[in-house]
Amino acid sequence: MKIDGYRPAADTDGADALKRATGDSAAQRSAPGQPQPSRDRVDVSSDAQLLASMLDAAQRAPAIRTELVERARRMLEAGEVGRDGAKLADRLIDSLLGR
Repeated sequence: MKIDGYRPAADTDGADALKRATGDSAAQRSAPGQPQPSRDRVDVSSDAQLLASMLDAAQRAPAIRTELVERARRMLEAGEVGRDGAKLADRLIDSLLGR
């Protein structure tokens, strides 16, 4: 099958195609004092805004939370954790299952 008839004009730098795609031409620009043509608009949902702020906070957080590491180290040295392997395994499984 051969399709003929569509031969776009040669545009070596792509500027004409960009003007056509964005609607940017001298004829379409309004004169000073005239209302500007409407532009595209994007509204972001509150969920997307929340996700973006969470990602930003996670990226700013340090890779190692030294205060938690020190707290765990003190608890381990004091014998408050790590004495019962079966209990620790049960708690890990419960936390993974959301219990």
